[in-house]
This record gives sequence, C-alpha cells and structure tokens, in this order.
Amino acid sequence: MKCSNPACNRGIGLVAYQRGWFSKRRHCSKVCRDAFIADAPNLQESHVFKRFVIAFVAFVGLIVPATFAMAVLAAPPARPEASHLPGCDRNLADASASVAVMQARIKSLSGADKSEMCAATRIYFLEVLKARAVTALCKSGTEHERDLGRLDADTAHTNDAIAARCL
Repeated sequence: MKCSNPACNRGIGLVAYQRGWFSKRRHCSKVCRDAFIADAPNLQESHVFKRFVIAFVAFVGLIVPATFAMAVLAAPPARPEASHLPGCDRNLADASASVAVMQARIKSLSGADKSEMCAATRIYFLEVLKARAVTALCKSGTEHERDLGRLDADTAHTNDAIAARCL
C-alpha cells in the first residue's frame, strides 16, 4: 500500500499513521502525515459551518416569529377608553355629595347612642359602595385608578368599623 501523501513515493510498512480517528488516508510516517494537508477536511469543516449557519437561520426564522405571535396573543387586550355616559358628571357629583353628608353625620354622632352610630355607619358604607360603582363607570385613566383605590380603602375601613362596633 502506498502513502497517501502525493509527494511521497514510499510504501506503508507495518505501522500506518493517520490524521484523527476516522480518517481513511494512511501515511508512512508522522512527518509525511503532518506535511500533507488534504483539501477534503477543509471542505468538511466549511460544510459543517455552512450547515450550522443554515440551521441557525432556520431556527431563528421559526422561533422569533412564533415567539412574537405568542407574545401578541398572550398580551391583554387594549382597554378601550371609557365612553362618557350621559349624566356621569351629575351622578359623580351626587355620589360625592352623599358621601360627604354621611361623613358629616357620622362625625356629629360621635357621642350618640351605639345603635344610632351603627345605623349611620352602615348607611355610610352603602353610600361609599354606590360612589365606587359610579366612579368605576364614569371615570377613566389614572384618576379612575386613584379614586377606586381610595374608595376601596374607605370601604374596607368602614367594614372593619362596622364589625368592631355593631356586631
């Protein structure tokens, strides 16, 4: 058998040298093996690189649009701006006025009978709930969130007061 190096005319003896584990080219010596650089491994390396680039582009081409589509589908729908209902301004003014009247009544009853205080606190609780419902329907934006938070806190506080005084 002849050495795979084209510049070498020697034959291969009992020991054959090859490059890597899976190379089919056999050389007569290590010097001959190291001096010979075949074009085939370079083609293989460029072929592997080309396949890697194609696979990467295909992966990105499939994953990025799919991820974008999932993000669009998972996003909450845009909340339309609350349409201004007729009579909202009057209802908001009436609700805030009734809450203010009930607050004044509760403050004036601070030294009164317990049953009368409980009845006033319960009525105040209902007025705050009505004001919250009107606010939820008629306001929008940051003012809506702020007022609802304030009314929710007032409802919770009033509910606790009813539980402490009246039950």
